[in-house]
Order: sequence, then structure tokens, then C-alpha cells
Amino acid sequence: DASFMQAAARPPAKPKKGEEGSTRPSADTDARWGRKGNKTVFGYKVHNGVDDAHTLIRRMDFTDASITDTEPADGLISGDEEAAYGDQAYYTHARHARLKQAGIKDRLMHRANKHHPLTPRQKLRNRLISTVRAAVERPFAVFKQRYGMRRLRFFNLATNRTQCMLAGCGYNLQRAAAVLFPRRKPA
Repeated sequence: DASFMQAAARPPAKPKKGEEGSTRPSADTDARWGRKGNKTVFGYKVHNGVDDAHTLIRRMDFTDASITDTEPADGLISGDEEAAYGDQAYYTHARHARLKQAGIKDRLMHRANKHHPLTPRQKLRNRLISTVRAAVERPFAVFKQRYGMRRLRFFNLATNRTQCMLAGCGYNLQRAAAVLFPRRKPA
């Protein structure tokens, strides 16, 4: 899955009414505009491949916000997973064939199209998949709430990527400690 990260710099300014000329450029030349639903963000995207059992980040990618969620999706698959989960945007016949060839169970949500609405069975399958997919959102929540990464601190792709990779390492260390040494409830 993927999540927006807002750039540290202000977005490029549009010229005022009546003025001619180009826009004032942003201080962050690598950041781009991205849109998901009604939400528009100037910045970057973090793409994570997460282990569903322990919510550890297995693979991570960092791109500008204009890249769609599905473009780096195949790179987030390690190859030793039992199943790959994803929302409706990730489902394509080609990706389904690649997963099947690799011996990975396809748990990508089906999507309806103009001529083929979802059957009740497909709707049930999508509902069951969505409960497992909720674990993927946890790292993004930790990045933004605990690590203060609602807005990034640096002005280019390379340093922001490094910050997110280090945050991913810190997140995995916290999760590994919680998995290996669970808290004991007082008697």
C-alpha cells in the first residue's frame, strides 16, 4: 500500500490574476503533485510491503507523489510470501498471472467494471481481504503520529528517502522487540 508524505517546501505559486509570467518554483524540485480521491498533496509517496502476521515492513519504496500506488507494487513482493494482499487498484490480469506463476496466492480485491458487476461471492471475498489489509496501514500511522512525519523535513528526494528508510528500520526494530519480548500482564 502507499501513503502521501507532504513536502517540507511550499508548492509552486501560481501567478496572480493579471500578471504574466511563469510560476514561482518550489524550493523542493523533486516533489510533485499527487491525488488520491479528493485529497491533493504536494510531496512524496511511501510504498510498503508488510508482513501480515507481525506487521513488519518487508520492502519499502519512496517516490514522488505523482507515481500511482500500483507502479512500484511488483517490486514490493519479496517472492517468498504465501499470499499477496492489495486493494482493487492493484488487481490486473497480468499481476494475477505473475503471482500465480510465482506460487503466491492472489488476495487482491476484485473490482467491478461497466459490464461485469461483482457477484455476491466476490463482494464477500473483498470484505474478508479488507480485514487483513488493515495491518498494512499501521506503519503509516506510526510514521505520521509517533515519528512526526506528516510533513517531511528535507528538500529533495534522496534525503527524504533516507529519512523514510531509517524510520522504517526504527519501526521494524520496535515491532521486532514487541514480537520477541511481549509484555507480560501483571498477575
